Amino acid sequence: MKPIYIPKFISDADAVLTHLMGLNWLSVTDARLEYFMSTVPRSYTYGKGTGEREYHSSPYTVEIAAIQDLLNLDGCDYNVCFLNRYDNQKNALGWHADDSPSMDRDHPIAVISFGEEREIWWKDKDFKGLVPPENRQKLGHGSLFVMPPRFQDSNLHRIPKCDHECGVRVSLTFRRYIEV
Repeated sequence: MKPIYIPKFISDADAVLTHLMGLNWLSVTDARLEYFMSTVPRSYTYGKGTGEREYHSSPYTVEIAAIQDLLNLDGCDYNVCFLNRYDNQKNALGWHADDSPSMDRDHPIAVISFGEEREIWWKDKDFKGLVPPENRQKLGHGSLFVMPPRFQDSNLHRIPKCDHECGVRVSLTFRRYIEV
């Protein structure tokens, strides 16, 4: 099953972006700024070995809770949101799978983008070579990109650097957290 893309999913995207810029972002790496929200206080461990780091959730803001409620209307049960902020064309996110044991693999992952248009690329974990155009999607301001259940089992995805100057992009990645 392939990801689904819905442009202009959020109608008041400019207002949401303004709200997002006011968050108290964490600067953990040079690659991007980060933030973690959850319906209840939670900890999340990302990475392995020397790159491992632990995040502690902040409560949802009214604006982000409203977006999650909208996503949950389709029978989903999202309860955490990971936020990434890319301030310029040099900020990126390398190849990875959202496959933490604390995340429900049988639940879709929803990514909503705000700000500058950036691409997301995906590929089979065993694929070598240049990612074909059909596995690249430009994520527009206010758009929704949904990776289906179990997509992370066999696929990797990334947000590559831009080949031109670009401004801020913020992504909200909604997931279903399970107790392990």
